[in-house]
Amino acid sequence: MVLSTDIFGVFVLILAAFTLGSTFLSAYSVLNVARLRNVRLSWKAGKMWGYPLFATIFLFTTLSMSVIVYHLSLIQYYPIVGCYAWIGINWFLASYLASKRYITDHGIVKNINDPSQTVAWYQMTDFVEKDGDKSKDYVFIYQNYSQNEEDLHKCIRLELNVPPQKNEEFKKIVSYKLGKTISTEVDSLINLRAVR
Repeated sequence: MVLSTDIFGVFVLILAAFTLGSTFLSAYSVLNVARLRNVRLSWKAGKMWGYPLFATIFLFTTLSMSVIVYHLSLIQYYPIVGCYAWIGINWFLASYLASKRYITDHGIVKNINDPSQTVAWYQMTDFVEKDGDKSKDYVFIYQNYSQNEEDLHKCIRLELNVPPQKNEEFKKIVSYKLGKTISTEVDSLINLRAVR
């Protein structure tokens, strides 16, 4: 089946838009990471051995497709495959940086591209440490100090899975930042599901 030039032109235009959009997304993520100050600790938190699942699968697929196209010397498909590979690299980079957890002097950054997932130490009112499958799980309770009076007294829950090799350092940071204001005694009667 031969594509008409109009359909092919639309296809190339859409591919170019996605290529440009993925470039802006990864640049935005890199700039957000560069803007972070006083990072004390960070770790990978993706679903596939610490890497983002779908972005990693897409990247491997596009790189495999690129190798096949190069091996078969399909020169007319080089630009298209190059665009897909570039989209895969940018998507992987943006997803990887966004899925990392950053612990700074200011607070906890769960997603660098979403300001609502950045919580300052002074907002935290309580936390609980519990054992996970392969990591330590921390549940932080914090208040969102906003202009809206309805949201002023709402408690929000932030969960972090800390890998075993980072747990001691993370515990020291939490103790230093919250130890003076929050008791570290664990109350076994706390119902963690009741907190949003």
